[in-house]
Amino acid sequence: MKNRFFLIIFIVIIAFLSIIGYSRFIEPNLLVTKKLVIETQKPIEPCTMVYFTDTHFGKCYDVNHARKIVKKINKEKPDIVVFGGDLLDNFARDRDNIDLQYLKEEFQKIEAKVGKYAVWGNHDYGGGAIRIYEDFMTSCGFEILDNKSVELADYGIKLIGYDDYLMGWTDPSLYKIESDLFNVIVAHEPIVSQFIESRSENFLLSGHTHGGQVNIPFITNKFLPEGSGQFTKGFYTEKDIDTTISLNMYTSSGIGMTRYPFRFFNIPEIIQINFQHNK
Repeated sequence: MKNRFFLIIFIVIIAFLSIIGYSRFIEPNLLVTKKLVIETQKPIEPCTMVYFTDTHFGKCYDVNHARKIVKKINKEKPDIVVFGGDLLDNFARDRDNIDLQYLKEEFQKIEAKVGKYAVWGNHDYGGGAIRIYEDFMTSCGFEILDNKSVELADYGIKLIGYDDYLMGWTDPSLYKIESDLFNVIVAHEPIVSQFIESRSENFLLSGHTHGGQVNIPFITNKFLPEGSGQFTKGFYTEKDIDTTISLNMYTSSGIGMTRYPFRFFNIPEIIQINFQHNK
């Protein structure tokens, strides 16, 4: 009986150490491509967008991962590339250990037939990153959609980007979208989905949550960062969002890490979205 007890304790310890090792050294170094097909009644032309977010380069996620991310994006041959914010984790803390020149050279290699776009995240304001984020992304060929929109005329799509909900500022009137086109909305925090008003069809891309980063059933959702709402990760319908407008959303669990260097059941991801006209 005593030997059995010690065997159980030994197995529990080994299992615990295995989980720690996996979440520290294996899962954070993985990168998968999630593929979505988004259909609309609007007369759009088919196109491919790649969305990636929350790289949090710094202490917990080394900048050397950038090359793998760029290769993964370019493999999809996207028409449009969108970054959802939180490029660096804490610039003031990590600035001496981040090779921004290397990161710039890699991000400049991201290819998109039509254009590359980005929005602000809360970490792009905090930690001193506000001084460099816009210039850095612009130098990499990204246009910052800071409460701005761009009409992708060849596809019949309007791309709308909002400032960060927590640390930026968006006039509430801007959440009322007048466009009759198919609207692709980008907002770092998923809570923004509950503010949108529109008479057209809409699809929103967000991040910020990291899917909880460490996913523990019944616990993770209680510790999501402010601005997450009840949206942890994945695809949400208008019913899930509790809205009366035509609005679906995908909340990405992102790529990097913050606060602690672990990921568990939240493999880093980029999102490939194929937009199609549902005739």
